[in-house]
Amino acid sequence: MALHRLMEMEVGVPDPSTLDDFYQEIGFTGEKGVWGSETYPGQIKVSEASYRQLKYIKMACEDDADIAAIKTRLDAIGVAYEHSNGELQVTDPINKWRYVVAPSAVTDQITMPRRALNSPGNRERVGERAQVLIEPSPRTPRRLGHVVVGSPDPQKTTELCLALGFRASDTIGGGMATFMRCSRDHHNLLVTPGPVPYLNHYAMEQDDFDAVMRGATLYLRAHGEENQVAGPGRHQIGGNIFWYMKDPSGTFFEFFADMDNIENDEAWVVKDDWDMTDAWSIWGEKDQPELFFKVPDMEELITGWNASQ
Repeated sequence: MALHRLMEMEVGVPDPSTLDDFYQEIGFTGEKGVWGSETYPGQIKVSEASYRQLKYIKMACEDDADIAAIKTRLDAIGVAYEHSNGELQVTDPINKWRYVVAPSAVTDQITMPRRALNSPGNRERVGERAQVLIEPSPRTPRRLGHVVVGSPDPQKTTELCLALGFRASDTIGGGMATFMRCSRDHHNLLVTPGPVPYLNHYAMEQDDFDAVMRGATLYLRAHGEENQVAGPGRHQIGGNIFWYMKDPSGTFFEFFADMDNIENDEAWVVKDDWDMTDAWSIWGEKDQPELFFKVPDMEELITGWNASQ
């Protein structure tokens, strides 16, 4: 029994309509303030807030026995919770965003059509043009895959997330940054240091390399290189192909594909001793851009956070 899926998140921004337009543009379906893919609708909620922020993330567990186990772990670390209408809700005492856990049926991702590829000695595409060239429209993001947050006390935040049922996949700096999963994905949540609590970025899964490259290219062609953040590349930690950009609210978003998949929790070994030469990406940009450590609107986030306390 365990958490098995990242269900949704809610973000707050000063002008929600800009994100409504953005999600529609990249191919999500929905309506005002509620967006997702055709197969995973409603994964991203948008509401009005005085500054951009994460409001909550919601995870699926298997049954009420999971909820009871989470309560026991939260009691052990002294964190309060509410349990009503079948859902467990916890307000993070440090960061003030909420975590929601709800029982839901265990389901795997819906299988998408796989493009045939040619490689040495393995010719899948014979006598036909590359499928990315002849598809009537670009493939769209399939789901919200993970969320990355900054916290003034990342280790305490990680302790709470582990009590909620997340599993640690890999760490950096002895736990200063922790990649955690609530599914078979290598990570659904990453907690990193930050001067105040803030949403660093969120990531949407694409089908493959071509979908990441094409989706990002079309977005940047339409909105300018000033919205480029980092990529393309392939992370060593998590193994996924990535490309990061800025959405209209100023939050970084990522298109990713081909992430590590962890089916056997007991067999997976958490790693911390990374070779920092290629820790960011094994090809493409060598070093992680400084923007990830101090986002451009950090002063606005600090001011907004302080005013809300």
